[in-house]
Amino acid sequence: MQRLWLLVALLLLSVGAQAQVGLSPQILDIALDGAAGSQAFRLFNYTAEDKIVSVRVANWTMDGDGKVSEIPTTEQSLDGWLVINPLQFTVKAGQNQVVRVAARPAVALTPGEHRAMVYFEEQPQDKAPGAATTLRTVFRFGAAVYGHVGPTERRGALTGLDAAASSAVLQLRNDGNATSRCSGSFAIWRKADFPGDAKTAQIAKAGTAEAELPAGVVQAGRLPTDAVLPGATRRVSFETAKALPPGDYVLDINGSFGDSPLDRSQAFHVGAAAH
Repeated sequence: MQRLWLLVALLLLSVGAQAQVGLSPQILDIALDGAAGSQAFRLFNYTAEDKIVSVRVANWTMDGDGKVSEIPTTEQSLDGWLVINPLQFTVKAGQNQVVRVAARPAVALTPGEHRAMVYFEEQPQDKAPGAATTLRTVFRFGAAVYGHVGPTERRGALTGLDAAASSAVLQLRNDGNATSRCSGSFAIWRKADFPGDAKTAQIAKAGTAEAELPAGVVQAGRLPTDAVLPGATRRVSFETAKALPPGDYVLDINGSFGDSPLDRSQAFHVGAAAH
C-alpha cells in the first residue's frame, strides 16, 4: 500500500536490529477469465531463528489518502475464491518457503477488477526454559492480489498538482477498470531556464548517479508508484528536492498514469530560511 504497495507491508522491528524477512513478489496479477493456473509467493527468512508463519486472506479497499482497510467479504470479492497452500508453516533459519496461490471462483465474476490481500503473519513462540526475558516482536506482511475479468483498462487523469520547496502532491483520478500507478520522472528546473512543457521529456535513470540532467535542471527523480483503485481519486504526496537555495523553480512531470500520458508543470517559490 506506497509506497508499493509494496501496496501494504508492515514489518515490526526488534529493538536495535532490523528483522531480516522478505517477501517476493508483493503484488500478484491474475487473469480470471483465462486458463486456471497458480502463482506463488516466496517468503525469505534471513535470521538465525526459525519462524512460524500463518497465512490469511481478506477483502480490502483504500481511501483517498492511500490508507488500506479490510472490508467484509462479498460474492464478487477475490478473497473468498483464493486457494492457498500451505496456510501455516515454519521457515527454517536462512531458508525460504513457497506459498502457492490459485483463483477458483465458483460464481461468474463481473467484468473488471477483483481484489484480495494475503497476509503473512509470524506467530509468537514460547521462549526456552531459563531464557532471559527480552522484548520480542513479530512481522506481518500484506501482499495485494488483483484478479481481472475481461479487457483491462488502465487510464485516468492528473486533476491537480501542488508543488513546494521539498515536496509535491499529485491528485489522481482513475477512470479505468484496473488499479493504476504512475511511471516516469520529475525534474526541478530553475524557472528562468524552463523551456515549457512541450520541450521537456522523461529523464532516463532519474534519481540515480547515472542520470544526465538537462541544463537548468537542479534535481530529478522518479514519480511515485502508489496504487489508485479503479473509479477512485487519490492524493499522492512525495519528496521532490532537498536544500534548494531561495529562488523561483518549476516542478516538471513527464510520464504516464496507467496508459494515460502525464505532462504537467507547476511553478513554486523557495523563500529564505527564517533565522
